[in-house]
Parts: sequence; structure tokens; C-alpha cells
Amino acid sequence: MKSKKGNCHLCGEFKELTFEHIPPKAAFNDNPILIQKHEHLFDEKSYVYGKSIRSNNGSGSYCFCKSCNNNTGTWYARDFSEFVGQAYNHFNNVEKINRANLIEFNFKPLNVLKQIVTMFLAIDHSDFLKNDKELVNLILEKNNNSLPEKYQVYLYNTISIHKRLYGIQWNNFNGSMNTHSEITFNPFGYFLTVDSPPPIETMTNITDFKKFQFNEQKNFIIPLFYLKTDNMFLGHYE
Repeated sequence: MKSKKGNCHLCGEFKELTFEHIPPKAAFNDNPILIQKHEHLFDEKSYVYGKSIRSNNGSGSYCFCKSCNNNTGTWYARDFSEFVGQAYNHFNNVEKINRANLIEFNFKPLNVLKQIVTMFLAIDHSDFLKNDKELVNLILEKNNNSLPEKYQVYLYNTISIHKRLYGIQWNNFNGSMNTHSEITFNPFGYFLTVDSPPPIETMTNITDFKKFQFNEQKNFIIPLFYLKTDNMFLGHYE
């Protein structure tokens, strides 16, 4: 697979960067995808406005060096992909997706949470997240479960042909400025807040997954609320 040089979003070193699948390839991100960035969606003066680019590798970005990519893939991505697969199996075996769903998972909570945070670090090109050494160390040290309190991670269920990968943005929700990041890729939406509330109360807060140890296996019933994400705007649902 191709690579390019740049500063790794994790170790910070200037190296050859490899393609990071976001979410991991094994989490049903193994098909070509059409991508629209800011200039495709909002810049009417751009020659690519209204168009899209094709990624044969699936959804992702050149953001991690080979070593960091391999480590996170080995430590977290495999368990995260199994978690996603359990959700897929659940929804494939029900007649319809309800507004509120209770799903039983047998999984490794900390590993799953750390993969989700890894994805948010991957898509952040503002340097906001990768300049937070505590957050970066959470990922670089597999046994570390010290996620700073200002970060809250939320999960919801969604089914859409459109995906969202929004790095850190400063948005005005409910009359105040909030710091958010969002990823949607069926069957889940993932939402990160920084000293801010989520845009909608029905998202499931999974930040407490940090209370577990690396590779600790648990069986939980998790409530997941369905949110429709067919529009292009972060934090907006139909």
C-alpha cells in the first residue's frame, strides 16, 4: 500500500505514513468509497464543488506511521471489529431497528474505547487532540486507561449510505460554543466531546469503558438509540 511522509498523529515523529482504515478494515470498511471533503461540499468556487473522490482502500487517512498503525491494529482494532460484528449480527436478526435497542455484547470495553479514541486522533488534522500528551499516551501505552475527564465518548446506532468523518470542530449548539468530533459508519455513530455536552441526550455515554483493564473481557447489555444521519452536518440528525 502507498505511503507518504508526515508527522505521525500518535508518536509525533516525521516518518513515512501508512493508510489507516477508519474504522478498521475488518469492521466492514473493506469496500471502495466515494469521499466528499469541505471543498466538495461547501466551496462553490472550487473546481471540485459538487464532485467526489474515490478511495479504493475504503474510508481512512494517511495519519500514522507503520509502527503505530501496527500496534493499534494489534492491540485494539481486532477487538473493536469483533464488537462491531456483534452489533451487525444483532441487527441482521431482528425484523426492524427500533428507536431504542438493547444489545448484549461480550467484548473488551477498554480495547474498544481505545480504538474509538484512536480513530478520533486519526481524523484530527487541527493538532488539537494529538497535542494532548495524556490522550496520546492513552493509545501508545496499551495498559494505560487514564482518559482525561474532559473527554467524553458517546455511541449510537445508525444506518445510512452516507458516512461522516469530522475532526475536531467548534460548533454553536444550544447557544454556546462546543468542541466536538464525530464518526459515523454503519452500524454505529461515535461522538467525542471536549468539556461540552453531546448535541442530543439519547446518545449512550461509553466513557466508563476506561474503568476496565486492557484485554479484560465483559458481558454487558448496552442501550443504543437510533439516529438518522443522512445529512452532511456534524451533530445534526433527522
